[in-house]
Amino acid sequence: MRSPRAWPCFAAEESDVESWTIRVSLFELLTDVAAIGACLIVATVARRYWPLLQRYLVPNALVAGFLGLALGPEAAGLLKFPIDRMGAYVYHLLALTFIAVGLLGGGGRRSSGAVHMGFMQVMSMLLQGLTGLVVMFLVVRLVAPDLHIAAGMLLPLGFAMGPGIAYSIGQSWSAYGFAEGASVGLTLAAVGYVVAYFLGVVIVNRGMARGRFSRPAESTDPDVERTGIVPPGAGGTAGRLTFFPGAIEPLAFHAALIGVLYAATYWISAGIASALLAAGLAAEVPIVWSFHFILGNLLALAVRALMGRFGVAHLVDEGLTHRLTGLAVDFLIAASIMAISIGMAWRYALPIVLLSIAGTAVTWWALLRAARIVFRDHGFERFVGLFGEMTGTLASGLALVRITDPEYRSPVAQDLVLSSGMALALGFPLFVVINLPFTAYAGSLGGYAVVALVEAGYLALLLLAWWAYTRRDVAG
Repeated sequence: MRSPRAWPCFAAEESDVESWTIRVSLFELLTDVAAIGACLIVATVARRYWPLLQRYLVPNALVAGFLGLALGPEAAGLLKFPIDRMGAYVYHLLALTFIAVGLLGGGGRRSSGAVHMGFMQVMSMLLQGLTGLVVMFLVVRLVAPDLHIAAGMLLPLGFAMGPGIAYSIGQSWSAYGFAEGASVGLTLAAVGYVVAYFLGVVIVNRGMARGRFSRPAESTDPDVERTGIVPPGAGGTAGRLTFFPGAIEPLAFHAALIGVLYAATYWISAGIASALLAAGLAAEVPIVWSFHFILGNLLALAVRALMGRFGVAHLVDEGLTHRLTGLAVDFLIAASIMAISIGMAWRYALPIVLLSIAGTAVTWWALLRAARIVFRDHGFERFVGLFGEMTGTLASGLALVRITDPEYRSPVAQDLVLSSGMALALGFPLFVVINLPFTAYAGSLGGYAVVALVEAGYLALLLLAWWAYTRRDVAG
C-alpha cells in the first residue's frame, strides 16, 4: 500500500493515523488475504458440521477471526501476519463498507416502530458510555491506577458500533498516550459478538419457552439457515446486470466507483487535516483520520443523490452493492479479531471483563424495559433485534430476529434497518464528545467528568424528545 507521503498535493504529517502510512508489499497483501480467506473457508466447513455453531447461528466470519487469532503470531504462531497490518485492513474496510452503504441511498420511509427503535439505540449507546466511564473510574481508583480511564469510552464503540469504529477511534487515541486503545476496542467488540449470538439465542429460546411469541412455520429448509450451505438450484440472485458485460463487468464498475470514492475520501480528509495544521490545531488531526468513514459515507450519499438527479441512479444495483458490502464486512470481522493484541488485551483483562458484564446487563435491562413500555406489537422480537445490534452489529440483530420470524413477515426487521440510520444521526455528537478528554483537557480526570455530564445531559434531552414523540404518536 502506498504511503500518503508519496501522494502529491497534500503532505502527510507524522500525526496521520498509522493505517494510512503503513507500507505493505503486494506479496504481503496477497498472503494476508489468503490467511483470512483460509480461515473463512475452514469456518464455513466448521459451521456445516458443528452443531454448536448451527444452534447459535454463529457467523463464519466470527469463527474465522477467532481461528486466526488462535493461529496468529501471539498464540500458536502458525500465521505470521503482523497485528498492526490486520488493524490497517480493519480501518480501510470500515470506510469501504460505509461508502457502499451510502451508495444504496438513504431510506425514505419511516415508521413509528423504527423511530422508537432509533431512540432506543442511542439510549443504549449513552448508557453504555456512562457505564463504561463509571466502571473504569472505579477500576483505576481502587485496583489499577496505571490503566487508562478512556477504556471505558470504548464500551459503546465496541458493543454498539462494531469493531471497525472501535479500532479507528481507539487507534487515534494512541497519539494521546493510550497505546492499547485499538486492541481494547477490538477485544470489546469481539466479546460483544459473543454476547449477541450466544446470549441472544438463549434469550430467544427462553422467550419462546415462556410463550412470549410463537415461531411462524418455516417455508424454507431450516438446514440452510443452520449450516449456511445453499443446496443446488435453491439460491437467489446476487444482483442485476446494469451494464453489458461485453463492455464492462457490472461488478467491476461497482468496485471501481467505491474505489474512486475512497480516494476522494482520502483527499478530503487530507485537506481538512492540512487546514487544521495551518490553523495550529494539530491535536485535532488524528480525530479527522479516525472519522474518515463518516466522510466516505456522506460523499457516497451525495454521489448517489447526484446520480439520481441526472437519471442514472439505476446503474448502481442494490444487489451487487450488498454483495460487495457483505464481502467487506466478512473480511472486516475476521481481520478485526485477528488484529487483537493478546498482550495488550491481557493487561486490560479485568476491566474488559467488568465492562462486558456491566455493558451487557445495562443494555439488556434498558432495552427490555423500554420495549415493554413503548411497543404495542412484536415487543419481544424488537427487543431481541435491538439487543443483538447493540452488543454486536445490525447483522447479528437481524439474525436473532430471523429466529423469531424466518421469512421476515413482521415489520421488525425493516424497522431495525431503518432505525440504524436515525441512530447514526442522533449518535453523531457522541463521536465528538468522547474526544474531549484528549483534545480539550489533556487527558485529565476533569475531561472524563465533562464527558459523563454531557452524556447524561444528552440522555435526558433524548428521553424528553422521545416522550414528546410518544405522546404525539399515541395521539395520532
